[in-house]
Amino acid sequence: MSDLNLNQIQKRLNELFVSYGERKLIFWFDPKKEFEEDIDSGAIDLADATLYKLEPHSQLITKRFFELEDTENNYLIYAPFERMSDDDENNHLLSILKYSSLFSADRIALVMAQLEIPSDLHDAMSMYEKFFRAKPRIEAFERLSSNGIKSKEELEMTLMAVLTKANTAQLYSILQVLLVEFASGDTERYFKLKIFNLEEAFWKYVKKYYGYASENPSISNLSIAFFTNAFYGQLTHQDFPTSLKAHEVLEQNTAIISFMDGVVNDSRYSESFDKLSEGVFRVINGERLLDKIAAEDLINADIFEAVHGRIIKYYIKQLLAGDTTPVISNLSLTEVATQKMHSHFASAYEHQYQALISAQQLLNFSLPTNISQFSVLVKEYEENIYKFDQYYRQFIWYLDQVEDQDEFLNLQALVEKTYKRTLDEMIRIWNDLLSLDARPSMLDFYDQYAQSKTKTVVIISDALRYEAAKEIQAVFQTEKKYSTKMETIFSVLPSVTEFGKAASLKSAHESFEYLESFDVRVNGMKSSGTNNRDKILKAKNQNSLAITYDDVIAKENAKALRELFNGQQVIYLYHDQIDKTGDHGQEKQVFDAVQKTIDELRKLLPRISNGANVYRFIITSDHGFIYTRSKVDEHEKIDNPSMDSEDRVERRFIISNSRYEEVGMGSVKLGDVLRNDDSRFVHFPETSSIFKVRGGGQSYVHGGSSPQEMIVPVLEIVVARGTSTKEPAQIKLMSTKRKVVGLSLTLEFYQTEPVSDTTTKSQYALYFEDGEGERISNEHAYHVDSTSTAASERFTNFTFDFANRSYGSNEKVVLVIKDMETKVEMERQEFIIDNPFSGDFGFDI
Repeated sequence: MSDLNLNQIQKRLNELFVSYGERKLIFWFDPKKEFEEDIDSGAIDLADATLYKLEPHSQLITKRFFELEDTENNYLIYAPFERMSDDDENNHLLSILKYSSLFSADRIALVMAQLEIPSDLHDAMSMYEKFFRAKPRIEAFERLSSNGIKSKEELEMTLMAVLTKANTAQLYSILQVLLVEFASGDTERYFKLKIFNLEEAFWKYVKKYYGYASENPSISNLSIAFFTNAFYGQLTHQDFPTSLKAHEVLEQNTAIISFMDGVVNDSRYSESFDKLSEGVFRVINGERLLDKIAAEDLINADIFEAVHGRIIKYYIKQLLAGDTTPVISNLSLTEVATQKMHSHFASAYEHQYQALISAQQLLNFSLPTNISQFSVLVKEYEENIYKFDQYYRQFIWYLDQVEDQDEFLNLQALVEKTYKRTLDEMIRIWNDLLSLDARPSMLDFYDQYAQSKTKTVVIISDALRYEAAKEIQAVFQTEKKYSTKMETIFSVLPSVTEFGKAASLKSAHESFEYLESFDVRVNGMKSSGTNNRDKILKAKNQNSLAITYDDVIAKENAKALRELFNGQQVIYLYHDQIDKTGDHGQEKQVFDAVQKTIDELRKLLPRISNGANVYRFIITSDHGFIYTRSKVDEHEKIDNPSMDSEDRVERRFIISNSRYEEVGMGSVKLGDVLRNDDSRFVHFPETSSIFKVRGGGQSYVHGGSSPQEMIVPVLEIVVARGTSTKEPAQIKLMSTKRKVVGLSLTLEFYQTEPVSDTTTKSQYALYFEDGEGERISNEHAYHVDSTSTAASERFTNFTFDFANRSYGSNEKVVLVIKDMETKVEMERQEFIIDNPFSGDFGFDI
């Protein structure tokens, strides 16, 4: 007698005979005759069908009955023997069997009926009978197989997905789960495949779809095989090494590369991938293998972190050898570095790559030495030479962000030597031709730039060099709403704070004089401190204001900003990050201060513009500076010629009643600079040298006549309320499907315009959220940077795997497209999940 309750069987049979006008014949073969007694006694009562008992030797009679005598009614045909083979020539009921259904009263058959699994998979289902003993597992299986099970492979994939808690019933999803588990040091989910007799099936499909086979397969060896095959598949001209032949996959290698590419680009698996990569690299003695691979073959490789180190070492070696334009695989250093900065592990090496780019640019720089007119030299600095200072600053700053700089020490020494040599030559040429009339003086700033019919905020950032202001200009040129214009003026001499800030306040009708120490006066008024500067401004125009950067930042909302700026025509805003850092014993942080200045001013303008309705800004400075990282040698110092105790002696200038005639030193009458009758002289080194003065602070200096100190940027930025001349590249979702079936979805996106003079690069984050705003999928970073004019080359596909959790029936979810720079959501597209799935089935499998 069967272990199944007759009521269960009867209920199931009655369910199967529910029809919509079509006749149903269902065969029930019972070779063990477990239910013959029940059938004969009438224990099973069918509501919509008649019971017909088939005897072994009554096939012809039965055939005649169903095909001729009764062709309308439903029948359950019970046969207490084995089903006849389709190949048996004495099987006279074959034609009827073909269009009829089969019923079996064992547990597996009932489960199959419930799950609508074809009866020809009964043997396959029986192999995994243990799995179907628990109702929660059956429910999980049903949810994951909503598209139906049509083959043994689909059956086994779904079983493995349930046991491993994979996102989808796909092998790649199962592999991802098992590799992540292995990376964490656990094997519980893989062990469940063994418990439920699915281990052999798993490795069978791994071989079928990824070509991996082994006499003793394991997740550990699978990891080695996948990582090594993916790595050597990425190389250009490299055979699989003999030491790893046991792990080589000859067929389906591209499938492994594709799988690993998907894992490496999925942020959910980054930590696990990194652990596995490190472990595999150590096991295979990766450093030894890399010794045999040329740098050009490693460009496309991103499986092992050590690849970055090898490429960086290669370029350092080339630059040190004098090859300042190294090309590998037809790619420049900048092109390779940019590509590698978009690859995996790049976050730890971005600053090294940027330092390499800056070093190469500096080493390739050529200083024009045949210029004989000062006006031409000034223009050349404004358009080209300033980049040399920019390259050096960027190199040092990027290198400062690198924790272990040992690999860069020799390159840094070369960069330092090249910069200081060229810097001295540049300043010498500059001072040989120096003419203070080649550009307007800081004394002309108020009348020419600050005074305007339009409300203007003048941001005076202490020690902001021209080269840094050019970087700020580049930032605003790429942003919506801003138009920029750069001009330059000369600081007064000496090029120090008290002179520069005072000069920027003077109008044409006001006097300007230097008394002593730090006391510089405008129209007889002291100019030190924000309060005194506010008084000087208001003396010319009552609708003026002098404030500090901290004053503005302290305002918590737009209303407070509007109240601060309301009724003002000219606002001087003092920002002090660079000079405060350099002049207060923190010389090594001065380039970091420059970077902070760029970031702070980039955020400051929209804050004021949006909050206080200001649309014209001037970013300027009081002076620049010279900075070199290496220690100043004695031969770079000039003996102090001062013989008067009243002289003001600083590292880059001397103010004296006497005119000192010394080699390597220039001078100019202070009255000629300040436009008064001051008879004193200001002296300055003709190179980057400094005067010998006691105390520290020798690397960060200013006060002299070099272009780095004297050229003051005047960057005008106008904020438009309309459209911008440049727009970021946009994307469009091309896939029309708005339904998620299963827990994986591939969508196609299109870059609507190529990057050009009017369209800038952009970057978007793509991911799904549920109705509560919770992230439910992996996130993709879409780098929208194609310059191709061919539309067909601007399509990109991304696959989204959804969180392994429970979803409501036809639950609405949202695709979020977010600008990664502004953090603004650009678009939200609504989708429906048609296949809910539970991430934790609530039972012990």
